[in-house]
Amino acid sequence: MLNRSFLTSGKYLILSLAFASASCQSTVAQRNPFQEKVRNISRQSPSLYKVTYEVCGVERIMSLGSSVENQCVESAQPMYFWAATGAHKLIPTRDFTTGIQSHLFIESRGCFGMGEATEPSFYKAQTFLVGGFRDEAKLPTPSAQVTVNQLSEQQKEQMIAEYISSPPGSFPTGIPAIYDCRPEAQWRQKFLGE
Repeated sequence: MLNRSFLTSGKYLILSLAFASASCQSTVAQRNPFQEKVRNISRQSPSLYKVTYEVCGVERIMSLGSSVENQCVESAQPMYFWAATGAHKLIPTRDFTTGIQSHLFIESRGCFGMGEATEPSFYKAQTFLVGGFRDEAKLPTPSAQVTVNQLSEQQKEQMIAEYISSPPGSFPTGIPAIYDCRPEAQWRQKFLGE
């Protein structure tokens, strides 16, 4: 014959497991609306690409007030673009305050975290100082090597979830505050007056 205390502890164990299971189901049910929102955004968005670069023939900032010309600079952290193709361009500008600059543009449908994906275009990713405008004749012509890697659906959803759940005004992983992400035509109109 079974001991009464064993039966009581067995009932307690079953009840505990039932409550724990109901609690887990309740927690999962609470998460589902957020997960569905993330999935819907992911389904409606183009593929997301991690983009890294190396730009050569530019100044490398060593410290405040100190830089070395004609260097190669790698991306400090990856950038994320919607439907990036790997095509890129460097557009030079002259600025009498900062000097000769080169602006890296990536062909895509926009930057992740900077609004929804838009029409395909070249979007501004980064600006580099090439050198002083007085030395323009001696300065190298910068070149860039850009690497794009498509994120899996799971990685894409993870990035979207992190972005949505980040406090307003903060920049989660992969969304540098330095992004400009203007389409080339809009950038040219503002900065080059075209």
